[in-house]
Amino acid sequence: MPFTKRLSRRSRLEKNKRHFSRKKVDYYKYVKDFYLEDGLAYISCNVKDYYDIIDSRSVEGYEWLDESFAWFIESNAFYIPIEYPIVLEICGKKFTQEQQDTIIETIGDYYELKLGDKQMDLNRNTYRLITILIFSIIAVIGAMFIRGLRGETMMFELSLIMVWFFVWELPDLLIFERQELKEEKTYAAQLASIIVKFKEEFVDEPVDEEEKKEIYEILEHQ
Repeated sequence: MPFTKRLSRRSRLEKNKRHFSRKKVDYYKYVKDFYLEDGLAYISCNVKDYYDIIDSRSVEGYEWLDESFAWFIESNAFYIPIEYPIVLEICGKKFTQEQQDTIIETIGDYYELKLGDKQMDLNRNTYRLITILIFSIIAVIGAMFIRGLRGETMMFELSLIMVWFFVWELPDLLIFERQELKEEKTYAAQLASIIVKFKEEFVDEPVDEEEKKEIYEILEHQ
């Protein structure tokens, strides 16, 4: 390839790179247009069958959410601000009242279990914090005691290493890990509070006042 062509190609690539690096989008506008309406967030989906939602391997009375359906909910919910309640509109199929009740209960149970997992993670974090705090106090007291003894340089240095280890571990658990776990728990709580609505056909139009009132009443009683 001639040198001038290589140079021209490299120049185009560099120009593209600069263009991509400067490109921005109004993220909140996209989220607002796609999901948000009057203080609520909507996720709409089309299904063809009951088992698009409920795992076909489930037994009656112990239904489980279909993995791909859960993925659809969560991949959409990822973009929704945490302060917005989510309304899941299931469209495309007419379900019996019994099926509707099972679907609502299964979705609720699935995400309440996820919320329970996050609560347990937070409890484990609390236990580790308390344990490390206790050992930190013991290490500090031990270091102070050893310092008062003569000829125990090695022991004193070891106790200082322990003190520094606990000093570094505490902020990581308290500031970083715990904050992340709290955010994950809040996200799980948002999913556990999903309101499920059924529509035979998806209609892209504003929700009427009666339906909004019904949704808010459900939220108040959750």
